[in-house]
Amino acid sequence: MDKVIEALSSLKIPLESVKQDPRNARHHPARNLKAIMDSLDAYGQRKPIVVNAKTKTIEAGNGMWEAAQALGWDEIAVAFVKDDKAVASAYGVMDNQSALLAEWDLPTLKDLLEELDDGETNMELTGFTAEEIEDLMTQFHVPAEGLTDDDEIPEPKEAICRAGDLWELG
Repeated sequence: MDKVIEALSSLKIPLESVKQDPRNARHHPARNLKAIMDSLDAYGQRKPIVVNAKTKTIEAGNGMWEAAQALGWDEIAVAFVKDDKAVASAYGVMDNQSALLAEWDLPTLKDLLEELDDGETNMELTGFTAEEIEDLMTQFHVPAEGLTDDDEIPEPKEAICRAGDLWELG
């Protein structure tokens, strides 16, 4: 597989012709870089990084650039923009923050992970650890049929049994 998907091939430039933003407030610890590297290795680059045309500084995609460099890539797909310093900084912050504002639809995520866990799919390529997937599968409770997450279960009006009651089973 080519490192950059064919649809982005016209956007490829030498990796070393652009530089990371020294003021990027988002750091990429080892687990994050490994996930990006695994994804690039398995799927190739599927979206361009965003680079300021004037300064050649990355506005969005610093982690992808770092992962590509660690993989030994020579080229990367880039979308060049002509932002002033304020817009470049604001966009960089927004690009990172917008991902944090997203939320998982847990029932759908659980279903997707169950479908992928077919013994042939490398589950590490989801970005979740095996422990995180197991926790999701065992701790996430799907409401009883006919109820939704927004339904309230009514409290019992009176006790079903009282201290001292005798039950005979069988």
